[in-house]
Parts: sequence; C-alpha cells; structure tokens
Amino acid sequence: MSLSPIGLLALGLSALLALIVLIAFPSVRSTIFQMILGAFILVLGITLVSLLFIAITGFNIEPVVRTLAVALTGHRVVDFYDIFPPQDRVQQVIYEDTDGDSHNEWVVFYQFDLTDVGSPYAGAVYDYDRGDPPSVFSYQLVPPDRNYLSVGIVRLELNNFVTVGEVNPVPELLVYGKVGGVDKDLNIFRYVPNSLPWESPRDAPRAYKVIGSFYSGGRVTFDPSNNTVTVLNVEVYERSELAVKTVYALDEIRGTYMSATNPEQLSAPVSSEVIFAFGMPSDILASPYGEKLVLGFYDSLAQESPPVNPRDFLTGQALIEYDRGNMAYFGFDLTCGVVQSPASTGLWGMQTNGTQEVVTGDLEQVTVTELSYAPIVEEFEPSETHLGVDPRFLTVGIAFEYNVCNELQPRHSHPAQIQWVTTTVNGQWKIDRRL
Repeated sequence: MSLSPIGLLALGLSALLALIVLIAFPSVRSTIFQMILGAFILVLGITLVSLLFIAITGFNIEPVVRTLAVALTGHRVVDFYDIFPPQDRVQQVIYEDTDGDSHNEWVVFYQFDLTDVGSPYAGAVYDYDRGDPPSVFSYQLVPPDRNYLSVGIVRLELNNFVTVGEVNPVPELLVYGKVGGVDKDLNIFRYVPNSLPWESPRDAPRAYKVIGSFYSGGRVTFDPSNNTVTVLNVEVYERSELAVKTVYALDEIRGTYMSATNPEQLSAPVSSEVIFAFGMPSDILASPYGEKLVLGFYDSLAQESPPVNPRDFLTGQALIEYDRGNMAYFGFDLTCGVVQSPASTGLWGMQTNGTQEVVTGDLEQVTVTELSYAPIVEEFEPSETHLGVDPRFLTVGIAFEYNVCNELQPRHSHPAQIQWVTTTVNGQWKIDRRL
C-alpha cells in the first residue's frame, strides 16, 4: 500500500499541527503524546522528503491540487483537465462573464495535434446554458478558415469596445498568442446570440463570432484608445531588417474588422508603410544594403533635425539635383498654386500688369508604402570588400506618399513612385540616379 501525494501532505500538516499544540500548550502533554511524538516527527520527515522529491524531479502537482479542490467543493467544480480526451491537452481554464449575462462562463484553451514543440492552440467557451435542467454547452472559438489560435502561449483579455446592437454590455474576447515573448497572433471574438431563449443551445452559426483575426511575423498590438490593430511584418525584408507596418481600423457601423463581402478576410487596412523594424541605425551610411539607404533618405527628408543629413545619402546626378533644390527629381511636387498680384499704378501714372507667382509648400510627411530591390550582378563589375564580393550597383524601387502644406492650401497627400540606381562609393552605398 502506498500513500498518494495528497495523503502525504495531509499527514504532514497533521503532524505539524500536533507539534504546534505540544509546543504551545505544555499542559496537554502526557505520556501518550510523548509516545506518538516520534511517530509524528517521522511522518513529518517523510512529507518533507516527498516535497523535496517533487521539487527536484519536476513532479506535476497541478493534477493533485485540482483533485483536492474538486473533493473539497463536493465535486461542484468542473474538471476540464480530466474530461478532455487524451489527444487534447488543456492548458488554461478562465472563469469570466463572456456573454454579458452576469454569470461567468468557463473559457478553456487547449492544445491539439500534440508534439514536443509547437502544438497549436484551440479554445472553447463552456456555458451552463438553457435547458431543464440546464446543460453545460461548448461554444468554439474558431478563427477564419478553421485556423488555430496560436502556436505560442495564449492569453485572454476582455474589452467592450463594440456596441452595435447591444442592449446590455457584452465584452469582446481578445485572444493573444505569444511566441518568444512577443504577441504575434490576435483573434477577437464577440458573442452574438444564435438562438432564442427557449430553444436548445447550438453553435451553428457560431455564437462567438470572429470580428478580427491578425497574424504578424513581428508583432501585433491593439490600441484601446482608437480600437486600431497594428501588424508589424518583418518577413518581407528580412535581410535589411525592414518591416511593413499595417494598421487596421474597426468598422464602427458593422462592429468588425472583417470584410463586408467576405467575412473570412480582413477589410483593407487604413494605412501601410515600410519602416525600420528596430529604428534607423545610427551608422546607416555604412549599411551593406542599398535599399536601407533609400528608405533612410526618404525618412530624413520630412524631419526638421534628421540624425543624418539627406545630402549624405547621395552621389552623382542625385547629389547634383539635390544641391540645385530640384525636389521634383526625387518625386515631389511642392507646387500649391499660383497667386495673381493685382495691377498697380507706377510712376507718371503708368499702369503695370499683374504678375503670377508660383507658391510652393513645405514637405510635411513622407510615408514609404512599397520598397523593392534587385541586384544587377551580371551587367556590372562587382566590388570586393572585407565582407567579400558585393554587387556594385543595385536597383531599388520605391513608392511613397507625401503631404504638402502651406497657408493657401490645406494638407494634401500625393502618391509617387521612382526606380533608383544605387552604387557603392568608397565602400558605402549611395543613391546615384533615376532609371
């Protein structure tokens, strides 16, 4: 006969309580207490050794604690860890009100297709729903295309920011997936009743409707101040550590981020731009990647005090045009309009005609929306550096938008697109000329 860990813990606590009584109340000591004192000390020692064994071997104490909790509550606790089949592994059970009925539901996150690493997560909400007697019914949390929630650790946040068709406040379920300490997945669900109160519960159509599903190779963030979701994708420009920053806005009328024509897809983003994933490096002029120089140049143009002078990114024809102040060469039209000066009376009463003056504005903001690059190794002689043999020329395509603002015309966005040829000068990449 062997004692379970629960039995050992119970005996140990009993022995500890007896010792406290014997020490604190000497008057209760008697011969029989002294006889069994050694036995209690022995049990206490066994308990301590067992706990030490659990700590060293990594014995999972959680099932023991859950079993004890179920027993102490008279089996009033639902043990989802125990009722799930062996092919699924429950990881979290959260007790929250997810449908706004003032009663808590069980949110269960579990893994399936089990492997040693990278098992995907799924989720379900268990509700003691309608019926006589009421039944515990499961509602699945399913992303579009029956995708999984994440392969990383999931966490749940509740935030009520959608009010379309609500009588009572109903929270949105934000299910994050964290991989490597960074949130890379975000699925947002909202409870929408799918049956009448006197009908049997069902999950077709889904009671917890997905209103947003986002994945990022870099990071995904939700901004509660304006309900936007920002997705940072670093997989497009891996070699140069650039990223595509995409921002999605909530459709306030429909209460979703998903498309009106296809609820399985996200609506078009409100903005998308190419940025430095970790900020522009201080030694960007020494970067071995020409596309990084092009992005750095355009990022610096609209700054009042850029960390690097835009002129330092240039050589050849590009440098000549920049020194001339010819911003049209770089894709910018700063013309805001024409001002007609009135006619006037000069000396001896002679009339002068009015003159036209072209008014230009200030470059206020530049947003790079696309960036592409292709080395032309075959057509030009490569240059050899301490890093090895590198191409001497690189074509970089850039698409961007910019704002021009002055006192005559409000801010106005302009699109532009250019193909650049970059080249190496003294081992450093420079923007040379347009194609």
